[in-house]
Amino acid sequence: MKGASFWIWTAGWLLSCSLAVQAQIEINWTLAHGRTVLMEPVLATVNIANYSGRDLDLTARGNAKLACDVEDQPTSTVAGTGQPLVRRPVIIPAGETRAVEVNLLAAYRIVEGQSYMLTPVLEFGGMRFFGQRLSLEVQPGIELLRRDFGMPSSGEARTVFLRLIHRDRSDRLFFRIDNPSSGYCLGVFELGRVIRFFVPSLEQDRDGVFHVLHQSGPDRFVHTRFGYDGEPLGAEFYSGQVGGIRLVRDDDGAVAVTGGDAYTEDPETPGLLTAPGLPPSHPYNMSLGESAVPGAAPAGKAPPAPGPVPRVQPSKEKPDAGSEPVTW
Repeated sequence: MKGASFWIWTAGWLLSCSLAVQAQIEINWTLAHGRTVLMEPVLATVNIANYSGRDLDLTARGNAKLACDVEDQPTSTVAGTGQPLVRRPVIIPAGETRAVEVNLLAAYRIVEGQSYMLTPVLEFGGMRFFGQRLSLEVQPGIELLRRDFGMPSSGEARTVFLRLIHRDRSDRLFFRIDNPSSGYCLGVFELGRVIRFFVPSLEQDRDGVFHVLHQSGPDRFVHTRFGYDGEPLGAEFYSGQVGGIRLVRDDDGAVAVTGGDAYTEDPETPGLLTAPGLPPSHPYNMSLGESAVPGAAPAGKAPPAPGPVPRVQPSKEKPDAGSEPVTW
């Protein structure tokens, strides 16, 4: 009996210690997108609740370290890039919760179009605390456009792609720029929702700036600009019609949008864009029924009844009709 009581007490003590350890740190996290295009930043928000009674220091020489187990296959993890997952100093005081923004692509080699399983791990006090295991789907995307600029031998060449994937219940357009000389991807940026009625267009101006025009709504278009090294330079919205709006490069090498009206900033609400005014509507007849047709009989009077149709006399055809020789 004494031996059984000892083992029961030991099991209860171990269980209580395990529960106490699990309650010290709580990790809840979410991915910005469960589906991404290849080489797009994999952004996530990790919420860490500190109940350990000590401050958590996530700096380079702190007492805690946040990492992630990235599995490309069962029992196979992806190698890291050598960069820390937490890029800025974060200190979580005891009893408080902090949200940590991370980019998994910068810390791990997620460079294949496939599915990955992700698990955040916090190392603290000789123990490891795990978060929920989430899945990530990386797709290469549908290539809509590809352009090569410059000579690869110069080391300053660029290859630009426009790719499309479906996520968040709509089609999304992405801009990707590579350096073919080094083989590095300089950046992947989401341009937003895209409608497939208008083929996206791409031009480069005399300053090396890339211009992209795509349709994001029934009568709304987006003009986006990127620098030669992939840095975003801004975006403008236009109202126009398919077949009328386009990117035009003039003789001096400047690129501009023609055939559309630009959205303007509301003077009363800075930062809020206002769509261009609608054209004046055409007047139309407010009465019911069809409009009067010129030459038609006035209402209330029936048109005169047509007279007898003259009978056409049958033609007198020769018995050998159709057998005469034809001369061209």
